[in-house]
Amino acid sequence: MDILSRYIYKSRFVLLLLVIVATLFLAFQIKIDIDNSLKADFSENDPDYMVYENFRDVFEGGSYFIAILESENIFTYEVLNYIREITEQLEYIDKVDRVHSLANANKIIGSADSIEVRPLLYQLGKDDLSIIRERTLDDEIFADYLISRDGRYTSVVVVFENMPARESDRLIQQIEHIVKKSSPDNIQLYFTGDGKAVSEFNRYTNQNLKTGTILIVLSISVCIFLLFRSFYEVLIILINIGISIVCTLGFYCILGFVFNVVTVMIIPIVTILSIADCIHIIKYYYETRRGRSNREAYIETIKYIAVPCFITSITTAMGLLSLFVSRVRPVRHFGIGAAAGVMLAFFISITVVPFLLTLLPIPKSVGGKKNWTSFLHCISSFSTKNYKYILIGSITVILLAMVGIARIRIESNQLEWFPKNSMFYRSTRVLDDHLFGMGSYEIIVNGEEDGLKNPDVLNKIDELSSDINKLPHVKKVVSVADYVKRINKALHENDITHYVIPDSRLLIAQELLLFSLSAAGRNELQSFVTPDYSKGRISVKTVAMPSEILVSQGKKIEEMAKSAFLEIDVQTSLTGTLYLYGLNHKYILESQIKSFSLAFVIILGSLFLAFRSLKYGMLCIFPNFIPIACILGIMGWFTITLNTATVMVASVSFGIVVDDTVHFLSRFRKEKNGKNVSTSRVLENTTVFAGEAMIFTTLVNVVGFLVLLISGFQPTREFGILVALSLSVALIGDLVILPANIMFMRRRFKL
Repeated sequence: MDILSRYIYKSRFVLLLLVIVATLFLAFQIKIDIDNSLKADFSENDPDYMVYENFRDVFEGGSYFIAILESENIFTYEVLNYIREITEQLEYIDKVDRVHSLANANKIIGSADSIEVRPLLYQLGKDDLSIIRERTLDDEIFADYLISRDGRYTSVVVVFENMPARESDRLIQQIEHIVKKSSPDNIQLYFTGDGKAVSEFNRYTNQNLKTGTILIVLSISVCIFLLFRSFYEVLIILINIGISIVCTLGFYCILGFVFNVVTVMIIPIVTILSIADCIHIIKYYYETRRGRSNREAYIETIKYIAVPCFITSITTAMGLLSLFVSRVRPVRHFGIGAAAGVMLAFFISITVVPFLLTLLPIPKSVGGKKNWTSFLHCISSFSTKNYKYILIGSITVILLAMVGIARIRIESNQLEWFPKNSMFYRSTRVLDDHLFGMGSYEIIVNGEEDGLKNPDVLNKIDELSSDINKLPHVKKVVSVADYVKRINKALHENDITHYVIPDSRLLIAQELLLFSLSAAGRNELQSFVTPDYSKGRISVKTVAMPSEILVSQGKKIEEMAKSAFLEIDVQTSLTGTLYLYGLNHKYILESQIKSFSLAFVIILGSLFLAFRSLKYGMLCIFPNFIPIACILGIMGWFTITLNTATVMVASVSFGIVVDDTVHFLSRFRKEKNGKNVSTSRVLENTTVFAGEAMIFTTLVNVVGFLVLLISGFQPTREFGILVALSLSVALIGDLVILPANIMFMRRRFKL
């Protein structure tokens, strides 16, 4: 290591130049593309997502924005005319595929031998209001979709093309502006839909990206200044952070990854973790600088600090990289990007920080050393004298945590991640309570050409729809069978007894032909059946549900669909947003098990190899298992769910918490090496020297992660508080439990 340290010193100007060139190059690669759509959660070759994409291409083809209008009486001329005006304006917006509202809803008006399909508000006069009300509330297709049963709520559904985040956000702002600008005074507006949800997630992403990063840097700067009492150290660390972030973002963008509410946490992770190496380098450099030249201090610092810093960086990177096994794409991309960022931050710290330190004078004091020394002496004395009680207490904590771990539940329903007082959450609850609900399962029915004109098939679809409609949480079920019944009823002068599927295949074909003669009718049918009548959808609208319920509900619906067509040559498949949330539920559980197991094996394996010692590797296990057990236990006890952000906590935390263990044991070996001193005395010296930097880095890291509490995105807040807690517990583990463990094992391990 001595040769390498001298080489790095000799090449310091060249290395600094390389860092500058690399930073400039990577800076030009940065392109912040945001994607919070459902597509961002799944791999492009995921077979279940491919089925969903195919369904959207055939039947839907876009994202939804839903405006809900509440009024004591929807059926006034003022309100209905307002709905007609905004519908016409929305239809002319570029990228909008179609608009559904009472204004353009197709009403079937029939006689014994013909039907007429025309918009509900085709004639809107003050004398027509009672007729419009009657026709609206009498139509089963409209009920709970375009109008609530009590007539107080109506929806305007805008379907628009999938597009980049910036364009989508601008389009939604344009839609909201049109809906708001001429709204009557007696109307309350609510905005929801999957497109609106994505827009809200985009807002949180930008908030975390900009405001969050600035606040983290500011809070950390204040914290560092209070610890070091020097602007120079703050400036050095800020320079290091800036270079590390630029290089990480540039590398991430080169990989072709996009940002979302999960992956944007790469920035705070790299910001916070890059500081740890800086603090250890600064502390050791100032220790060796006294009585030595800049050159000697530089070489000695690199010689001692490079190996433990490399080990801590590689173990942290391994913990992050273990997330690569996740089937949730944002989690996987976060792991890759953050792991690369941590390693880049290490190489930048080793190159930049010692170089800048050589330009500074020797400080008179660093961070109130006498006070810290006295405090650390007390901690060391406590842990070495009471090591048996400490270990018994630690085991008790683990047992309590295990009980909490058994209570952890998974949550993949994105609505649960919004603040309960947010306008989007409240709007979605209005949709759930009074109209067709936010969630949807889609049953795809596949048969032969014209198979969906077969009365046996349509009756099976109708029976299945009726059975599903009786399930809890289901708000509305719509299929081509409902249109056939609707047309048949209209052809029999709206006699309710004819709201059935005709027995004749020829009659069904004729009725569907009559309906599809108009462009409006044809377009409406194409949302539920293909032109050749070989494939159709049964759309199951539900309220937003916790993921545990939606998973069981999805299984139930899938079983019902398969059993319904056992006697008919028809195949069914299940998709829809709730079905995909259910898959995410499974993927999140798999991610937790696989990623943490992989992180545990790789990180501990790396520590065994790094220390080249079985006994030192084994000493790392117990104190680093405790913080992970604690945070998982806390999740269970305090009902913090496992979601796309918190699923990363165990792997990320485990990769970070071993850092201080490495620094502690590295110093312990140095203090122990060749000295005939008692273990308790070695632990005291180790705690006093290494403990100060460990406390500094932990305080800074905890402050940085706690800044994530400002996020409006619940999983981000939970991620921040859980990682901060794990680091706090880990500090106790390294300063108290690790020395106690060493004292307990000192004779067996000959320490």
